[in-house]
Amino acid sequence: MKKTLDQLHQVEQLATASKLRRLLARPFRYVFSIGFKKIIYPFTKKGIIRKTRTFFNSEMYVVLPAGTDIYLTGGKSHDSEIRLARFLINYLKAGDTFVDVGAHFGYFSLLAAFLTRSNGLVFSFEASKSTFLLLNKNTQNEANITCLNNAVSDKKETLKFYEFPVLYSEYNSVDISQFEGEKWIVKYKPQEIQVEAIRLDDFIIEKNLQPNIIKIDVEGAELKVILGMKKLLEASDELFIVMEYLHPDRKNTAHRQAAEIMKNVGYHAYLIENAGGLIPIDDIDGYLQKNELESENVVFRRI
Repeated sequence: MKKTLDQLHQVEQLATASKLRRLLARPFRYVFSIGFKKIIYPFTKKGIIRKTRTFFNSEMYVVLPAGTDIYLTGGKSHDSEIRLARFLINYLKAGDTFVDVGAHFGYFSLLAAFLTRSNGLVFSFEASKSTFLLLNKNTQNEANITCLNNAVSDKKETLKFYEFPVLYSEYNSVDISQFEGEKWIVKYKPQEIQVEAIRLDDFIIEKNLQPNIIKIDVEGAELKVILGMKKLLEASDELFIVMEYLHPDRKNTAHRQAAEIMKNVGYHAYLIENAGGLIPIDDIDGYLQKNELESENVVFRRI
């Protein structure tokens, strides 16, 4: 664990370093990726796939410019994502089961597969058809990862799903109302597709699973995900739920309602501190407003 944490610390150091230091660390990659993002992508609006290696030594393909941070540093470089990685390193053990709802290119799924080892299980859900192709490519050699091209919701049904161009592909969602008023959405409009949705309660029962950690990053569909796993929430005493929680100004009604449902069945909210441990939090909205944060990964668990 210490070696993995040390390697993650190197990602953090590079991510927070000056532009000159990042250039000197990986000169070709830096010039290529920044040049592509600033000069080529604005004209073509088409991403380019590049192979890289994560800080935990997994080979991974990313689409630039969306995956620029992983391409340059070997990891997701936002402060909240670095703390989430530390949390997973601290709490996921060999043989555990990890469910990744909104897996994107598979960075956290690959990290979970590395941490849970060959006797662990990782289930990665990604609704976007184009993103799923790369997720599947990234995980095809990982025997303990199962990828599913489904949305996760409160019922089994066919849903409208919105896919953004690659620069904003992490915002792909069934609900894009939070982005209304953003300047970039005028230029980078989403494409509407159809996707099949499943309920986690049904999936968990069908596969006879006992998840240890469920990560939820679904850009506004959090409430439906939680409603579709109420039986699991009520039956589990050692389950961690990690949910991206948005600032009130970003239309976070679904996040507040999802948090309230978990609270009503005995779950408490925690922030992830710098070392990857947990700090109790009562007022998530107030914390985000006070610290002027657009979002935060919040952990929920029973006591």
